[in-house]
Amino acid sequence: MTLRELIRNNPGSFYPQTWYWDEGFMDTEYPTTWPDRLPVGVSNVGIPPHLIMWHQEAWTPAVVLARKYIDNPTDPIWRKYYLWTNNADSLGQRIYVGDNGSGLEIHRHLHLTDRWAVPTW
Repeated sequence: MTLRELIRNNPGSFYPQTWYWDEGFMDTEYPTTWPDRLPVGVSNVGIPPHLIMWHQEAWTPAVVLARKYIDNPTDPIWRKYYLWTNNADSLGQRIYVGDNGSGLEIHRHLHLTDRWAVPTW
């Protein structure tokens, strides 16, 4: 099952957005070897993704977190945290998920570069 299929089959579980429909990570298949439980905790709280030393166990696909959310949407982890995934959009921006009270949001972290600025007049 892919994230695209999960959203189509469970639209009420997700915060309605459309930006990701043409993104390749939407078609990542759910890994058959993934543990059949919720995450046991979190690490690297408040650290931007480009500063995290990623370990194999931290590489969770968005499709896994979405499936775990559908299975247990009331677990406190969803409201307390936004969770980084191993997915990126077509521009290389890291994908994260979390519940905003209206369903699971799927977002991308905008990595700040010299492209970001404030106009002056």
